[in-house]
Amino acid sequence: MARFPIENGYLFVHIPKTAGTSFRDSLEEIFGDGLYCDYGSDIATSPIVSDYIQNRQAFYEFGSFLSEQYKPVCLSGHYSVKKYAPFFYIKNIMLFLRNPVQRVISNYEHMRRVDGITESLESFCCNPLYMNLQSRSLGRVPFNLIGFVGLQEYYRESLQLLGSQNGLQIKESFLNINKQRAAEKYKLDDELMGLIRGHNQKDLLLYKKIKKMFLQRYEIYVTDRKYVHGAIIEKTKYKIAGWAINQNSELPVELVIYVDGKEVGQVIANQYRPELKAWNVGRQAYIGFELGFEVPLTRDSIVECIVVDNGQELFNPFV
Repeated sequence: MARFPIENGYLFVHIPKTAGTSFRDSLEEIFGDGLYCDYGSDIATSPIVSDYIQNRQAFYEFGSFLSEQYKPVCLSGHYSVKKYAPFFYIKNIMLFLRNPVQRVISNYEHMRRVDGITESLESFCCNPLYMNLQSRSLGRVPFNLIGFVGLQEYYRESLQLLGSQNGLQIKESFLNINKQRAAEKYKLDDELMGLIRGHNQKDLLLYKKIKKMFLQRYEIYVTDRKYVHGAIIEKTKYKIAGWAINQNSELPVELVIYVDGKEVGQVIANQYRPELKAWNVGRQAYIGFELGFEVPLTRDSIVECIVVDNGQELFNPFV
């Protein structure tokens, strides 16, 4: 009988031109024949995936097949998180991001070199199919719930984080790299750079937030602390609310709330967050918290939510 989420299953969302091919190659060494690939009509797609997904659209049956394997399994491919997220714990979802401008240019160069496209870069980056690909791949998933988010620009550090988080020891390799460009970033004139940025505003905003999150995760890793996934989701002058979870513990996270450097209260993240339940988060999504302020905040008030166990400040999108 199928049991979801898959206890020994991992999902790798391979966003094109973000070091994903190198990562997938290393995953194959770890999972062996337990690695399955969905790259659509590409030859990299596993035959059994083609049968279940491309031919029959039998998603539940495919998930059941994965869940019944008596070995660790990993699914890799070009798709959005939501396509297969119901089968996996969100702590076991993995992906890489990259500077959006550099990713667009690299994608164009790859398709020109490998697929033989002849259109100009200007035309390519104005095609909606290639705009904001990274944010479209994540969709509405709370990105700070995702177990592993690496950055192409910090590939070695990303692998260190992955190993510390779930024990997957990935060797560093570099496949699918344009050797003529490997030693330098792509350089453009200001007009073309502005064109690409203008068509990828969502990706630029997402990348800025995730880079901040990544650097915090790495700082916590090098100081030998355990990262707590969490975020502030609401901040008004009357209250603050959010969620927090230690992905490797069933215990609720305890937090101290500060306003302008002064402690105003302590909370336990044990309230139900129904909007997170669909993402297969731990504690059955009882990971929320809320605190009302006795004195309403001013416009300039600085609010900090600090994890008691490790001194980590929760991610705050309002800063």
